[in-house]
Amino acid sequence: RFEGVDASPAVTEAHRRSVRMGLALRRWAERERLAAFTFNFLDMKKSSGHVTVPFLEASKAMARGIGYAGEGDVLTALLVAAVASGFPETTFTEMFCPDWENGTVFLSHMGEVNWRLLDGRGRMEAMDYQYSATDDPVRVTGRLKPGAIVLVNLAPMADGRYRLILAPATMLPVPNEDRFGASVHGWFRPPKPLSEFLESYSRLGGTHHLAMCYAGGPGGAASALRTLEAFGRLAGWETVTIGG
Repeated sequence: RFEGVDASPAVTEAHRRSVRMGLALRRWAERERLAAFTFNFLDMKKSSGHVTVPFLEASKAMARGIGYAGEGDVLTALLVAAVASGFPETTFTEMFCPDWENGTVFLSHMGEVNWRLLDGRGRMEAMDYQYSATDDPVRVTGRLKPGAIVLVNLAPMADGRYRLILAPATMLPVPNEDRFGASVHGWFRPPKPLSEFLESYSRLGGTHHLAMCYAGGPGGAASALRTLEAFGRLAGWETVTIGG
């Protein structure tokens, strides 16, 4: 158990195996002095020594400032680590689908989130896992808290070049019933009309996996953008801000 997350008694056995797998991953990361890690859930198999999928440790690691990205994405895992070094309220995320009616984007993915960024208390739930030959894990679920955010994407280009894409946005509250409780999710409003934002992001070569940081503190999003733009220039990347 850990502060800020509730758990049902029904998750006890899945929680135990998730902690075992998480501690093994944590010891390996500490031994190798890793700033970030990733894994592909399809490769998590009991025949390879994986008692379950370490979704829980991924959520705990991001809360400690360790970079993470899903599905073997080393590039975004390292990006999350870099952003988190300057903005502790950082998480890995994915744009799932547009909400055309309300002009927002729905964020969601399988089961990894910096649990400290959830609105209220997160929920630890056993997952009916059927994607590879291993036992069910637990994952932390909940909705990302409202506030000013910056979306950060590192897109590979031709000839060994990279483009850092930044977009200030607003993570929204849910005034009515939230029916997505048993998932990692949230809705953000982009800095320009939804169709224009998605067109800009696509034309710039933006990818599915992102880092997302909250832009609290003095100066808010404007200050965070200046810092991230300077980071991109120092790294030698083409740096573009959408709607900034």
